Amino acid sequence: MKGKAVLAFIIMLVCAGAYCAYRYYKEDVLPQKQIDDAYDEATELFGQIRPETRKAEIDAEVVHDDLLSDAKKVNNRVVGWISIPDTHIDFPIAQADDNDFYLHNGLDGTYNYELGCPFLDYRCEFDFSGFNSIVYAHHMTEQRMFADISLFTDSTFMKEHSKGYLTLHDRVYSVKFFAYLNVYPTAPVYHAIFMTAPDKKEYLEYIFKEAKYTQMTGIEELDENVNLLLLSTCTYEYNDARGVLVGVIEPKIEKQE
Repeated sequence: MKGKAVLAFIIMLVCAGAYCAYRYYKEDVLPQKQIDDAYDEATELFGQIRPETRKAEIDAEVVHDDLLSDAKKVNNRVVGWISIPDTHIDFPIAQADDNDFYLHNGLDGTYNYELGCPFLDYRCEFDFSGFNSIVYAHHMTEQRMFADISLFTDSTFMKEHSKGYLTLHDRVYSVKFFAYLNVYPTAPVYHAIFMTAPDKKEYLEYIFKEAKYTQMTGIEELDENVNLLLLSTCTYEYNDARGVLVGVIEPKIEKQE
């Protein structure tokens, strides 16, 4: 009888261990593997459709047929490509009819286990010709997606990596990054509708006031006619913290008709 009790206890322990292993695999290992596989697939795809940014930059005055033609074959909602040298940020930018779709889906529009895809705020001008253009992406492990935005909390890193590139259909634009903010998701920096010059000036003043640091002496270095680019992601300094990297697109983008 005692032997049967011991055997039953051992079986119970084995079953409990197997159940715990199953739960661990299902809740931790499998989701991470799915994200890893989705990221590998996205990286391979991006490598195939990446525009020739450097070549186009050299020929900056040349009007190209469409630098994003390969990316548009995957998704005709592609509006640009953002890259920052010496970081992992080198991604296409899509735009949907809301700010939710690309939080969960990849560039091809299919669910990719919450990896998402960098996307332009649906309220912003599709050609980046508006006063500000806000691009969002997740902060994933292993410095994936927009995780490297958090590197810009260090002002020294900003000084050494203050230049990025925004590739649009016809040419490559330089982006001069000058400010970094830590904010809540409801902060005024996410305002995207500007009706008057005073509204724009107030927004610029807000950026300089709330920035963790800036690379400019003040608002006098800018005017209400600039094209701002903001890159936003979660940064985890506190609950719901967002990191926002702010730059100026140069030269100014003429609005497409």
